[in-house]
This record gives sequence, structure tokens and C-alpha cells, in this order.
Amino acid sequence: MKKGIAKFNARGGRAPIGGVFPDGKIGGTGTGMKRKYNAELLLITAPALFKILLFSFVPLIWLVISFQFYIPSGGILGSEWVGWDNFRYLVTSNTFFSMVRNAIVMNLLDISVGTVVGVLLGLLMFEITVKIQVKVLQTIFFFPYFITWAIAGALMDAFIGDAGYITVLIKSITGKEIDFYARPDLWWGILCFMGVWKGAGVSGVVNYAVLLGADREMYEAADLDGATRWQKMIYLSLPYMKNMLVVNVIMSCSNILRYDFSKVYFCTGNYSTLYDTTEVIETYMYRALRTSGLYEPSTAAGLLQSCVGLVLCAVANFITRKISPESSLF
Repeated sequence: MKKGIAKFNARGGRAPIGGVFPDGKIGGTGTGMKRKYNAELLLITAPALFKILLFSFVPLIWLVISFQFYIPSGGILGSEWVGWDNFRYLVTSNTFFSMVRNAIVMNLLDISVGTVVGVLLGLLMFEITVKIQVKVLQTIFFFPYFITWAIAGALMDAFIGDAGYITVLIKSITGKEIDFYARPDLWWGILCFMGVWKGAGVSGVVNYAVLLGADREMYEAADLDGATRWQKMIYLSLPYMKNMLVVNVIMSCSNILRYDFSKVYFCTGNYSTLYDTTEVIETYMYRALRTSGLYEPSTAAGLLQSCVGLVLCAVANFITRKISPESSLF
């Protein structure tokens, strides 16, 4: 009996219950049971797989528009092929390099500042021992995340608009009125602040959840050794969070040319005076479709973003694998 159980477990079967296996047999490999168990799991994931197939893979067919002079009435089968002309048109446009610069700079600001603030919030929550206080903080941190960018843009206009609170306060102190919507040089910082305000709380809660899986015995041993809170944060908590932070950075690098359209559009109010520092590929695609109905450059821009993101993700993962192999994605 014991020999049969050991043989079964060695081949990857389920642990026996009271000496009898779930399929009612004693001993055996359990291959049929494992196949049935896997089929149940696949059936559970079927709706999600269907959703991914329908909304993520089927639309890839329309990427051929990037290489066509697309005519809606003719469809992708009745449109003329133009090769790389759409990509040349996109790259040689007057705003292409400013769009790329804005997307990279704003993403780097969001990644760096957002990561630092999220880590600090997670560490501070982890140091709070009263559970009810942690629950209240989690609710407060999550609240901005559920506010849409349309509402966030309206709230921001109430602060920095012509009659906004901050505008009036600055005028009352300095005697000068600042028109924020005519100062494109300020908007990298403003959009970074809005992104951190909206998303850093969720990042902090996620970091806190990661720290909950840490071995409490390490912290107890550190207490016995006389370690302070800051020492435990630096030498225990931060190293434990390293793998997750590295994965987040790798995933962020894959989207370095993408920026949240809703964030830019609603926060800036689509003012043309701010295009120099807030124009990104997403807003360019929106205006191209809205004003001239050009499908081809918009599709080419999206395909270019995806290809560059794939390369950057692979490069970031390669560098991470050399520095910290356990933190790499693949």
C-alpha cells in the first residue's frame, strides 16, 4: 500500500485521502484523473480565452490597413497596397518627433515618480499595526482610481482654470495671473501629478499586499536584533518587493510610446496651445480620424507603437536577466 502511494505521488498524482485515491483506486498513475482535472480548468478559462481571441487576435487582421490606401467601401480586400508609404508619411510629419519625445518623457516621469510614491505608500501601510486604520487608508487610496478622467479634468479645471482656486490664490499673493492653459512648459509636471494622484494609491495597496506575503519571522528576528523601522524597510521590505517592481518596470517599458488618451484629452481640454508638450500618438490618431478620416496613418502609428514596445520589452527583460535572473519575465 505504501509503495503504491509513493509510486503514485512520484508520478505527479493527487495526494491520497485516507489511503484511497479520489478516483476510488489504490495505486496507479492517475493520468485519467489529471486529464479530467485539466479539462475542467480549461472549461473554466474558456470564456476568457474566447474574449482574448475575439477582441485581441481577430482585430489584428485590420493591421493590413497600415500598408494600404484604405477605402471603406472596398474593405481591406478591395484597397490598393502602398507598401511603406503610410509609415513614411507618419515619420516625416512635422509633429512625429515631438509626439515621441512627449510620450517618452511623460511615461518616464510617471514610472519613476509613480513607483517611488507607490512604494512609500505600501511601506507606510505595512508599518501600521491597527487593521481598521489600514482598511480606511486602502479605501481612501482606491477612491481616485475610480474617478474617470473626464471628472478628473473638470476637477483640475476648477483649480487651475481662469477662475480656479490655485489661479486666484497665486494672483492674490503675487499680483500676477497665470494662464495654465497657455503655458505648455508646465504640463509635463501637471500630467505627472494627475497620474500619481490617480494611480499611486492603487500601486501602494498592491505593494502592501505583496509585503503581506513576507515571512514575519524575519521581522521578529530583526526586532530582537534591535533593528529600527527604517532599517527593516530598507533591508527586508524593499528587497522582498524587488521582483514585483522589476516586472512592473519591464511591462512599463513595453508601453513607453503609449500614453493614456483620456488623461491627455480631458486634462488639457484639447487646447491647441498645449500641443507642443502634450501631443502624443494617441491624440494624433484621434484628430487624424476626426478631421480627415485617415485610417492608414492611425493604424500605422498603432502598429509602430506595438513593434517598438515589443523590442523594448525584450531588451529590458534581457538586461534584467543579466542583473537579476529571478526577476525576468522570460
